[in-house]
Amino acid sequence: MLIFILLVSSCATTKASKESTYRIKYLDEYVVPSKLKFSDQVFGGISGVDYKNGELIMINDSPSNPLVFKSKLVLKNSKLDTLIFTSVIPLNDHPFYKENALDMESIRYDGDHYLISTEGNINKSLPPRLFKIDTLGNFIENYPIPDYFLPAGENQPRHNGVFEGLSMSINSEGFWFANELPLEADGKAPKLYNTKSPIRLSYFDRDQHKVTRQYAMDLDRITKIPLLPFAINGLTEILQIENNLFIVLERSYSAGHKSKGNNVKLFLVDITNATDTKDIRQLKNSSKTITYVEKSLLFDFKSIKSKLRHKIIDNLEGLTFGPTLPNGNKTLIIASDDNFSSYGPQINQFIILELIKNQ
Repeated sequence: MLIFILLVSSCATTKASKESTYRIKYLDEYVVPSKLKFSDQVFGGISGVDYKNGELIMINDSPSNPLVFKSKLVLKNSKLDTLIFTSVIPLNDHPFYKENALDMESIRYDGDHYLISTEGNINKSLPPRLFKIDTLGNFIENYPIPDYFLPAGENQPRHNGVFEGLSMSINSEGFWFANELPLEADGKAPKLYNTKSPIRLSYFDRDQHKVTRQYAMDLDRITKIPLLPFAINGLTEILQIENNLFIVLERSYSAGHKSKGNNVKLFLVDITNATDTKDIRQLKNSSKTITYVEKSLLFDFKSIKSKLRHKIIDNLEGLTFGPTLPNGNKTLIIASDDNFSSYGPQINQFIILELIKNQ
């Protein structure tokens, strides 16, 4: 046991860069009451959020009852004053919704429409999807994806580990998406020890109507020893902030620690010198030398635990830019998926951060 503990403690995780272009400041926390109902629908399971012109849109990850919530979001003096729910939209009236498992994980404003990612259900051979709806929930379009993301192919996706992150490109000519866990033939899922655990950060070009670029990012290892036999670390959201620069949200969970099992971090990811992997079908077995993206720690949420109402970091999965502050800096809104408290007490947590560019 002593040898194992020494091995774990000696393994490195991604460190903060001394020359980072950005830093984070904590502003506020807001907790929506558990089991809150709006229009007869329970608010919870929030896995994706996006913000535009005072409106916050949110999706749950309930395949049996997929919903889009809308609310007004008001900041006062850098604090989240209130969320005022305005509507909820069920996605259940189109064959696409019924034929696919809508385990929705991310949502983005796409002009006058919404872009949504779903993990599908790999165990039932239902593929992950990227699709567009209008603001009333009507299905518009399903986007083609490389076949190595499909179940039962030569590079099997992991169940509950596919399309988790989604970001509109800053030039509006396409969008980025990322899988939560490595495809099985790309690498191992993260462990307590260091592994090669690459996910794929992919760019979908609107004009060419296909993925035209893609880069590999290595996930961090699990840092907390589980007290029960389950632990995971995966990517839960992405945001493009400059041409080659992204913010990535990773969430690690180790079972048996009750409300203290989550470790959540924000990373800066630079794709400038990374290898384009879109045509590499299996990263683990590739004969080509692959340069991964550059990744540095931007913010560790454990640094603000003492400032939070319940002194816990919940299952943070949603990430979006929020309102711009009077000083011109952008805010970041991070939202938790409370799993409808199915596995024990959890909270609908919203954390507000300030993104500051270093001079």
